Amino acid sequence: MGCEVILQICTGGFLGETVPYEAVEQKLISALPRLPVTKVVMGWHPDKALYEKTAEFLAKRNIDFYLWFPVFSETGMLKNLSPLVDFRGRKIESRRSNENEDFSFCCPNDPQNTEKILDIFEREFASIPFDGVFLDKIRYPSFANGGGPGQGCSGVFSCFCPECLAVYERENIDIEQLKDSLSRPVPAPLGITEYRGSGEYAFEDPALSGFFSVKTKIIFESLHRMCRYFREKGYGIGFDVFAPFLSPFVGQDLKALSGLCDFIKPMMYRVTQAPAGLPFEMEALLKETGCTDDQKRFAFYKLLGYPAAPDIDQPFDLAFAVKDLQSMSSSSACPVYAGVEINRIENIAQTTPGYIEETIEAYSQTGIRGFALSWNLLDAPEENIAKAADVIGRLNG
Repeated sequence: MGCEVILQICTGGFLGETVPYEAVEQKLISALPRLPVTKVVMGWHPDKALYEKTAEFLAKRNIDFYLWFPVFSETGMLKNLSPLVDFRGRKIESRRSNENEDFSFCCPNDPQNTEKILDIFEREFASIPFDGVFLDKIRYPSFANGGGPGQGCSGVFSCFCPECLAVYERENIDIEQLKDSLSRPVPAPLGITEYRGSGEYAFEDPALSGFFSVKTKIIFESLHRMCRYFREKGYGIGFDVFAPFLSPFVGQDLKALSGLCDFIKPMMYRVTQAPAGLPFEMEALLKETGCTDDQKRFAFYKLLGYPAAPDIDQPFDLAFAVKDLQSMSSSSACPVYAGVEINRIENIAQTTPGYIEETIEAYSQTGIRGFALSWNLLDAPEENIAKAADVIGRLNG
């Protein structure tokens, strides 16, 4: 089986400006003849006419149309959702940067939040003929979601609302011991002693190990309820997730989650200097956990199996990304599509045809089904689209 392609199109946030249908159609007419596209993911501005026209366009070409829908973040723009509470008992404030993006997260364990999020789908999108839903922001905040030094830890070290405390007690976690573990510095990031691949870490402190394990259970159970709702309505389901080595810190057990969906897309973004980008998230993890000197940083890279201390101005190490992706694809219960950024944004995603070529060629050797060309086709320059089409064409023979 050759490499398949999923295209992503960003239409803006819930409250921002939408994009004209003509711009979407023009890009699709240009890209589709050159790429083996099986699905188009688009969202999440609630512009019904835009989606209806796109659905009609894609149906004529037998391409599945998925709504790109954020779950535990962004939705707070439209509904009053209960927030996360950090381990010191403080509500984690909204980090809305503009009308298109809101990096505040709600508590995934609150069933009322789940109901309200599904209400948003019902109200804004249920009447549109989508073939499926592509669920994004299915996580807790990462270390990169903080508003300043130390705040990234607050997001990761959550949630401690009454509902979550009850879960920890049921899971036999000593809450006071856990809070003590979260509040004191450790020699290595979080006292990690080993990275076993596929997003699995060994921790020196059993309280931390238990904490991250329970968070993945909370995310899984919340998504299980949501997926049951979408399955009953006949939708296909895709998940947008972090790279395996980052996933445990945001509550994602990728092997378990892959059993809930029809395909899963790890964001293997090697040059993105924004949330989910590998260099961006790695730097935040080190900074927020106190790895500020070279000795501590090098020790963590060695623990990961990273070959050398990376140059932050260079793409994230390809060999490590390949190894991490391969470990995930070999254990996934559903097809894996590697997320590769092809859009170009100044100072955020400095993509080039050369970067796209080496990344796609290397990732194609990991057992994945194909590629999700991300995260916005509308911002992808022609030279990037052409190179992706050329490389995938060669791979497919």
